[in-house]
Amino acid sequence: MTTFYADWHALIDAKLDDFIATGTMVLDDVFHATDLTALQAESGFIEYRQAHLTHGERETAIRGDSIRWIDESCPVGSAYLGAINELGRYFNTTLYTGIRSSEAHYARYPSGFGYKWHSDNPKGRDERVISAVFYLNDNWTADNGGAITVVDKTGETTGLLPQLNRLVVFDSNLLHQVEITNRTRFSIATWLRRDERLV
Repeated sequence: MTTFYADWHALIDAKLDDFIATGTMVLDDVFHATDLTALQAESGFIEYRQAHLTHGERETAIRGDSIRWIDESCPVGSAYLGAINELGRYFNTTLYTGIRSSEAHYARYPSGFGYKWHSDNPKGRDERVISAVFYLNDNWTADNGGAITVVDKTGETTGLLPQLNRLVVFDSNLLHQVEITNRTRFSIATWLRRDERLV
């Protein structure tokens, strides 16, 4: 069984003040290579289903990914969530966020698709505190497209490439989008929530 570990203090402490100010941060080289390879392998053989919008509609003009929610049938993904729970504890200790649970799904974007501007907390809801996207793509370049673009708390718009072993972390209320990708793009969409017990 793979056991994921990330030294969140080493990765984040120096960036924490900027995260408080902007609501965004980028963490590179997060996990060990063997854990990363295991995630890539699992993301490649699981069965994906077409993703839907919050109200249940399928609209590829807005959202073009296929997803697989991580559960007990995804042992490597479940180990990843174990490390994410530790990230939740880090934020509870440093920022008193009240995070109690995490959830995540694998996402696969085929060439020619993206996900238009949205917030991870639909109108009238606030259970998602922090969003994070982890990337599984080898040798990604700017020509491949597929960047995540986030409007931070200061109003600045930043585009970030979906590079291997990168975790993009942001306030779940911030607007963001996935730009059109020019090759198949794999990631794990992740949320830290305040509405359930963090085990």
